[in-house]
Amino acid sequence: MSAPTHPLFARLLALAAGAPLAVAHRGDSRALPENTLPAFRSAQTLGVPVQEFDVRCTRDGALVCVHDATLDRTTDAATVLGPGALVAQCSLAELRRLDAGSWHPSRVKTTLPELAEALAVMLPGAVPLIEHKAGAPEAYVQELRRLCAQTSCILQSFDWRFVAACKRLCPDLAVAVLGPNPVFAAPDAAAVAAARELGAGMLHWRARALTGEDVARAQRGGLLVCSYTTDDEAGQRGLAAMGVDAICSNVPRHLQHLRAAGLLRRGATRPLPESAG
Repeated sequence: MSAPTHPLFARLLALAAGAPLAVAHRGDSRALPENTLPAFRSAQTLGVPVQEFDVRCTRDGALVCVHDATLDRTTDAATVLGPGALVAQCSLAELRRLDAGSWHPSRVKTTLPELAEALAVMLPGAVPLIEHKAGAPEAYVQELRRLCAQTSCILQSFDWRFVAACKRLCPDLAVAVLGPNPVFAAPDAAAVAAARELGAGMLHWRARALTGEDVARAQRGGLLVCSYTTDDEAGQRGLAAMGVDAICSNVPRHLQHLRAAGLLRRGATRPLPESAG
């Protein structure tokens, strides 16, 4: 198997040569409301090279940045729309009425952004790592093409069929796969082979379910390895020692500090892809 050939993965691989990259989980989400423009702008200010965030589709086809299927946890929808309101059953206009920030300790008042607004903040300084939560492959590909962003973002999902469909629709799109999922409980040889078969360049896996052997296997298969979601320094250093290429965190500021101080250096040599060995 060859090394990742998409320019975005090649770029990240080069940046991760000395130490794992910091990935801002839902933006700078410890400091500011997750999946909002203030959180994304803060991560940009920190110089974080990758920003991960979640996207769902509204009733009228808009792609908006929000993690949960319901709106109660991260907005005032319970008051405005009634308890249990679903993103998929709301229009964009209805979502625009919601306060998506005052629930957070920062008390920043903001709204749920559309995918286009998030990308406008991140590009070109950071690589947007878009996590599909709901919506058809065609909707995502059409919007990324409309924004001329299909070669500038990485699209990922726990639903590997969605990832495969997006890659078929848009071969120049960079895609990644998330796990574990109902099909692949571990990043074993079968999972690595399946990821490569559908055109993924990165495996994004739960940190506590990863081993050094898993990381090396995926890297030998030509995949970058990103872990999620680790906020404590001991865990981050352990992942660096394991050899991961990137670490997703709610506190990207701390990861950036560890990298700058030389305290997050890779403890394992990244193996060459099998075809280059």
